Parts: sequence; C-alpha cells; structure tokens
Amino acid sequence: MRTLLFVCFLMSCSKTLAEVPTVWFGKTNASRVLVINSALDLSSFEPILQRFVEQYPDIRVAYRDVNTLELYYLTIDQQPNPEASLAISSAMDLHFKLVNDGYAQTYESTNTENLPSDYKWRNQLFAFSLEPIVMLVNKKAFPGPLPQDRQSLLQTIRQYGPEMTKRIGTYDIRQSGVGYLLASQDARQADLTWGRLLEAFGSHDVQTYCCTHNIIDDVADGKLVLGYNLLGSYASQRAKDDDRLEMILPKDFTLMLMRAALIPKGAPNPTDAGLFIDFLLSDQAQAMMQQQGLLFPIRPDEQNKEDPFVVSAPGPTGIIELDQQLLVGRDYAKQQRFIRNWEIAFEINQQE
Repeated sequence: MRTLLFVCFLMSCSKTLAEVPTVWFGKTNASRVLVINSALDLSSFEPILQRFVEQYPDIRVAYRDVNTLELYYLTIDQQPNPEASLAISSAMDLHFKLVNDGYAQTYESTNTENLPSDYKWRNQLFAFSLEPIVMLVNKKAFPGPLPQDRQSLLQTIRQYGPEMTKRIGTYDIRQSGVGYLLASQDARQADLTWGRLLEAFGSHDVQTYCCTHNIIDDVADGKLVLGYNLLGSYASQRAKDDDRLEMILPKDFTLMLMRAALIPKGAPNPTDAGLFIDFLLSDQAQAMMQQQGLLFPIRPDEQNKEDPFVVSAPGPTGIIELDQQLLVGRDYAKQQRFIRNWEIAFEINQQE
C-alpha cells in the first residue's frame, strides 16, 4: 500500500507546482526573461541571482524553488514545450536520467570546456558545487558524546534508546529525490553498517522529512537531537549562526554530492540559460559561494584551510560521480525493492 502511495505521489508531483511562488529578480522592463526551476533554497542562492541580474540588466529572472522529485517530473511533463530554460538539482541521479532519456540539450562555452570532465556529462549536465553530506547535532540536547561516524551513532542509539527515540530526523526517500540518492549511496558504501543503522532508525521511530530545512529547524529547536545525511551547505550555514548546533563530517566516510544544472530540450531561452551556467562557473560566482558561505564551490580557494566552506573531512571522502552508475539505483525494479526494504524497516514503529 505504501509503495502504491509513493507511485501516486510521483505521478501527481507537478500538480502541486501551482502553489510554488515565483520570485523575480531584475528590472521589470528587462527585455528578456530567464525562468529557473531549482531544488536549491533561495536563502543560499539569492545573492548569486541578484549579482547575475546586476551584471546582465537586460535579463529578468523568475525563480521557482521546487522539490527534487517535483523538478524531475515537471521537466518531463512540460516536454516538448518547457516553461523553464534552466533546471538545477542536487538529485544527481534524476538529473543524469533526464539527460540520458533525452530531456536536455547541449551547451558549450569556454567555461564549460574548462570544467573537468568528472564534473560534466555530454556537455548537457554541469556541476557547479560539490558539498559534503553531514550529520547535524543539537549539542545541548544530545544525550551522550557526539557521534563522529556511523558506528558511534549506532552505539549511541543503542545506549540511549529512550532519549533518541523520535529524535533523529532524515529524508523520506519516497518524497525526496536527493534523500533516495543519499540512502542508496550509503547502502553501497557500507552495506552492513547501513543495514544495522536502518534497523536502529526503524526501531527508534526516526522522523522522516521531505526537505533539509525542516530537519534543521527541528534539530535547532530540540525536537530532534540529530539530523542524518544532510546537505552540508545548509547545515554549515545554520551551525555558523547557532551555537546550539554542530556539523559533523563522518570520519568513516563522507559522501560528496554535486549540484548540477541542465537546459531542458526546447527551452524558450537557452541562450540566457547558458549565460547563467557560465556565471555559476565563473570565478566571481565561485568566490561568492565560498566567501559568503552560500554553497561549497566546485573550485574552492583552498589557501585558507580553516575556511568552513573548504571541505576538511577527518576520513575518506567519496564523490558521487556523474556516470552511468547513477542509473543503476534508478532502475525501477531495484528502486522499488530498495524503497520497500526501507519501508519495512520503518514499519517497526511507524504507522501511516
């Protein structure tokens, strides 16, 4: 029944978009409009959007912040006449699948040619930030020593069961495209540890969410003591401004995820979409991401190793690569098995 509900959610994702507000940047009398559909919180992107329209006053940007799954299905649903000329997502596998299935068009420029081959695919998908996947802890509410890796988190859950029950948050992988990607990568990196952790999550009624900021809000408020598998840029921003919070890069392994952009096939304004991609890859925008603490840039200035937006993981890192392997996890049968196993683990104490 739950899997059926999941499929129904996917099929109706785009229906919710009428409720998503469009935020405008630039002059109202600009001669051109660039519509961007993006799964990137406006708080992390607004300075970049503002700088772009200042630099290109003839362009007005319409920005819509949507969920990663909504973005994927919207891009498909709007073919062959898309409304947006640019789609930005942290769900690398879904964006890769859009390219593989023919929903993106080619773009080439000096900036994209200079982008290392590991950070692009077919000149149709371009990464512009690379950030760690982290844990976020409420230091004042956490019942024991702060966990430094997945094994110590598992031990804490077992040792402080009552205090941890209903107080860990992570993504609902049926509602969050990036949540599914991260959970499937966890399973690939450490299958045995992931299985034990998943069982512990289920038996301690871990809370699931669609979006990162909701998890972070509940960790900050003390409703949760820990958020698991969060996007590092959002966690770092909040921890920097809130002394109750601490961001942890797991020392057993830290996943690294790329945010990437594509131009939908048939986009109404591909020229300005390409211009925006070039801007994201420019020295100016990359420096803004790091210096203003917005995102982890794909090309960080590493001269200051103490900069919080230079990744300094205590253990090995694993970059989720832009290659055909991403499609394996999105094979329909494998995806449904993975989701079902996740649901079975969480059915121990969760009822819908």
